[in-house]
Amino acid sequence: MESLGQPQADLILVFASIRFDQESLLKGIASVAPHSWMAGCSTAGEILTEGPSRRSVAVMAIRSDTLQVATGLGLRMSVNSRQAGQEGASQVLQAKVPNPHGMLLFPDGLTGNGAEVIRGVQDRMGLSFPIAGGSAADDFSFTRTYQYFQGKFYSDAVAGVLLAGPIAVGIGARHGWRPLGKPRRVTRSVANIVQELDGQTAVNLYETYFGRAAESLKAGALADMSIVYPLGMPIPGEEEDLLRNVVRVDPGTGSLVYAGEVPEESEVRLMMGSKERALDAARRAAEQAVLSIAPRAPTFALVFSSCSRARLFGRRAGEEIAAIRRVLGRSVPIIGFYDYGEQAPLSAAGFRGLSYFHNETLVVCAVSAN
Repeated sequence: MESLGQPQADLILVFASIRFDQESLLKGIASVAPHSWMAGCSTAGEILTEGPSRRSVAVMAIRSDTLQVATGLGLRMSVNSRQAGQEGASQVLQAKVPNPHGMLLFPDGLTGNGAEVIRGVQDRMGLSFPIAGGSAADDFSFTRTYQYFQGKFYSDAVAGVLLAGPIAVGIGARHGWRPLGKPRRVTRSVANIVQELDGQTAVNLYETYFGRAAESLKAGALADMSIVYPLGMPIPGEEEDLLRNVVRVDPGTGSLVYAGEVPEESEVRLMMGSKERALDAARRAAEQAVLSIAPRAPTFALVFSSCSRARLFGRRAGEEIAAIRRVLGRSVPIIGFYDYGEQAPLSAAGFRGLSYFHNETLVVCAVSAN
């Protein structure tokens, strides 16, 4: 707030580690900016202009003569994810803010169905309305995440922020992974659990490519392997596949549990990635976001990166943020976090693309609010 030089902000974004007492954390922030809209969530690492951070709290205060915001909250994602998305979007629409441009979304990353939350928002906002965000995380403990809304914290919920007014919002989403081998058909699946591919046990996909090394998958190494070799689902007309990374394998049945839904009868392929391709994808995502608002320049930017990418880069994670800064401009403030799933359109230029739930993807949201 001191840097802002104003008595209050139009919007306070908060991304923080679960190591803090969540109630005290939000009370502290609200005590400094008591009359500002607030939204955000817990993370698996925070992202700032200077680069990645861990076990910290990141706050961005936004004040603009042009930007208008409205917030919404949907509850009970685990009961009905689509309805939770509808509820959050309906609350946003009740504010009747003119000239909406995009919606930031922060759903629980451990409960419900992230893809259904997006569909719920689209039920209210329209299929082509741009959505960008990240699913709340909990420092890789995979126990409980928190969603922040108006100074309070929730779980099993989705917080949303509408960005509106005479502004420009550009979104870029890329991952950089490429197909490996022939397409497979999902012959048996339920939501995010894939039981069979081409009529064979799902884990056979990895056994086919990695032979005896795949035996370690049943001992829990599959989640780490799938960071480099996730599953890809081709989307007609799109340059990149949707990625799905493995959460765990059922050693008894050979079923694979993914971090997002994999519909039955869908075509899938094993994907292959590398740090170099992931770094190039970060640059391209930023370029896509900036191109979407040209000739205007970004005032600030939001970055949502998969926790799997943080693991892939390791100590080189700062290179991903540095690549984004070179495209956005070094004076553009950045905030974001490492998440358990991303929300973004694939073809974001001109806001013509349908928004999807992603894994292992980097999302850049550039906002011009001057």
